[in-house]
Amino acid sequence: MEVTIDARIRSLLVPLRDDERAMLEQSVLAEGIRDPLVVWKRADGTRILLDGHHRYELAKQHGLDYAIMEMTFETEDDAAFWVLQNQLARRNLTDEQRTLVLGRLYNQMKLAPHRPSTEKGDNLSPFSGHHATSRYVASLHGVNEKTVRRAGEFAEVVDALAEIEPEAAARVVAGELPDAKTALPKVEPELLPKVAARIARGDAQSVKEAVRAVKQEEAKQWVEKTNPETELPATIQLHTGDFRDVLAALPPESVDAIITDPPYLLEYIPLFEPLAEHAARLLKPHGVLVVMVAHLHLPDYINALDKHLHYRWICAYIMDGPKASVAVSRVAAAWKPLLVYVRRDARDLRFIPSDVFYGANKTEDGLEKVYHHWQQSEQGFIDIVQRFTEPGDTVLDPFLGSGTTGVACLHLHRRFVGCDNDPSAVAIATQRIREAHGVLLSSATPRLV
Repeated sequence: MEVTIDARIRSLLVPLRDDERAMLEQSVLAEGIRDPLVVWKRADGTRILLDGHHRYELAKQHGLDYAIMEMTFETEDDAAFWVLQNQLARRNLTDEQRTLVLGRLYNQMKLAPHRPSTEKGDNLSPFSGHHATSRYVASLHGVNEKTVRRAGEFAEVVDALAEIEPEAAARVVAGELPDAKTALPKVEPELLPKVAARIARGDAQSVKEAVRAVKQEEAKQWVEKTNPETELPATIQLHTGDFRDVLAALPPESVDAIITDPPYLLEYIPLFEPLAEHAARLLKPHGVLVVMVAHLHLPDYINALDKHLHYRWICAYIMDGPKASVAVSRVAAAWKPLLVYVRRDARDLRFIPSDVFYGANKTEDGLEKVYHHWQQSEQGFIDIVQRFTEPGDTVLDPFLGSGTTGVACLHLHRRFVGCDNDPSAVAIATQRIREAHGVLLSSATPRLV
């Protein structure tokens, strides 16, 4: 008996992995096709295959007999719902596959004319009101309604990914990118083709890594085509080079605050003494050095900074999200130290209303560290800059990275000088500050009504 493969129905199915298909082939060759194929018998007599696509392919390939079980549905949507529900009943789905199927079910149901009412209850669902469909699907599968909506977003982007780069979608669904469920739906649509290409080639082991690489490449290309210095606001100066050389060219007592986040590795500790030496020369009498450091080497940082500066305080920068595990100390760290130093002859120090700061792991577009491996929270650094400086002050960051401190200064109307010995980092920071400046200008433009 012939059955028909429907493209829409087939697209809803989670394909078997190669090893799963090989095991199924061994089974059907040894025992035959034991379970019947499930078909939808339409009014015109056409039998649309709903369940058993792999078994059907193997039957055709090896000339095996098979039985069918007919089901009836009023519409193709009803058949699609059954397929998705049946997929969710499978025990061997990965977490990504289960989320994908749940999201497809939710998205299909949102489009159905008989979905749960948004105003009044109906015969299909006891739920009504806002998010009725997600609550209904959640009740069927024992999950939270937010989980259902997030699954819907994930399914939408995976299906879009499959149209752009099928191999990228296959890697995501196979669970090869651990952050795909949370990070992929937050990728800007204009970046998705390039992100998909990197994932398909195997150039990235996570979505965040792919996004970061794409943004870095775009920043480099932009800098190559433009003159970055002419694109920056007049209050922002960026330099490429060793911070010791850049800072040596700055005039004494020209900086109100040095706010920076140097690399944490042991090999970078020797940079802290020259940082302190330049800070002692560049800071104004009321100025501060605020440096984010790691717990592990805290005594080394303090010893180096003490050689040229006076210790003022240590603040806590509390991180959102998972704690950072420090294996050698067997501690999960939920905060980072902010060392605050001043000149030995400091005077007229400004009052700091609190020594606790909160920084999210996620940036404005929702992706962690999308510009740089050591990128910090924009809002967290806005709070730091705001408490330690005043409008019009000059802030220096000798370890520029992706330019987070510069973006914070732009928001708060501070002057900013930054440098980094990595040209790609300066390129990224340049583009990021330029984009932030454009957003600020557009938001300040009066609208005609």
